[in-house]
Amino acid sequence: MVINVSGTLTFDITPSKPDDDYDFMLFKAAKNNFCDSLLNHKISPVRACISRNKEEISGKTGLNYQSKEEFIKQGIAAAYGKPIEVKRGEIYYLVLDNVYEKGEGHIIEFEIAQTITLKGVVMDELNKPVQAEIALTNRDGDTVSLQQTKVDGSYNFIAPIARNQTYNLNFYNDSSFNFTKTFTLADTAVLKALKTILPKLKKGSKYSVGSINFVGGSVQYLPRAVPAMYNLYRLLKKNPKLKILIIGHSNGHDMMDEKGIIAFTKGRATSIKDYLGIQGIDEKRIEIDGKGDHEMLFKLPKATAEQQEENRRVEVLVLDY
Repeated sequence: MVINVSGTLTFDITPSKPDDDYDFMLFKAAKNNFCDSLLNHKISPVRACISRNKEEISGKTGLNYQSKEEFIKQGIAAAYGKPIEVKRGEIYYLVLDNVYEKGEGHIIEFEIAQTITLKGVVMDELNKPVQAEIALTNRDGDTVSLQQTKVDGSYNFIAPIARNQTYNLNFYNDSSFNFTKTFTLADTAVLKALKTILPKLKKGSKYSVGSINFVGGSVQYLPRAVPAMYNLYRLLKKNPKLKILIIGHSNGHDMMDEKGIIAFTKGRATSIKDYLGIQGIDEKRIEIDGKGDHEMLFKLPKATAEQQEENRRVEVLVLDY
């Protein structure tokens, strides 16, 4: 593997058969005689994971931002190792081993992220500073970085961002409505001077969550929506008198009549209610509604694919606080 751009390397090894158990070692080739050095045990890996994977992650392994371990030994342990900084022109070798016979293959996805500066301020609707938690998450909902704003609501930190991937900045405060900003590497200029409004919780107010979106034609939320959903759970848990109405929306319909599309968008709201219930929130505190395609943010047929995804969303109305 020849590195073509400097940055932070992560990767996922996903077995086709979830029961398979993959071990790996990642070597940096400092010289041309790598194979001889490896054969004669004269070179050590820079990352390794030979643990037994946990069943709930379907045998996946690799390097990710959550891990702090460079070398993971055998036994039931972490499935992922710590990312590694790489430079353009370097050469790495990834050695894989499926410990079980008759495996069904695997997929490897590599990603190199570049570091960018994320800078901005968090305010309330009266332009007063808000101290908030900021979680930077990727398209799979994994946390890349966790930060806190200063007393004046400002923040300034550096984080690894990969090309051609969507990220979320999830803003959370105990007494404000949480919000999520979706972005890509192309938005770098905007992210150096971002102003985010976290309005105070008020009875009767309706809020856009910002990133709880759904698969087209489905009530299944996208993986990247989970951090925003978790922040909604935290808000409900922190404020026991808070009761909400979750409102589902769609991006238009071809096969459903009016009654069907309303029921469909109620199903999207129900998916979020079910998630909150699993986390321990009393279902009596959550009501649902569906608006079909009557309140699309972007009208068809001119809406882009990204805008159509934004149409497939939920909003939250505060019923009591």
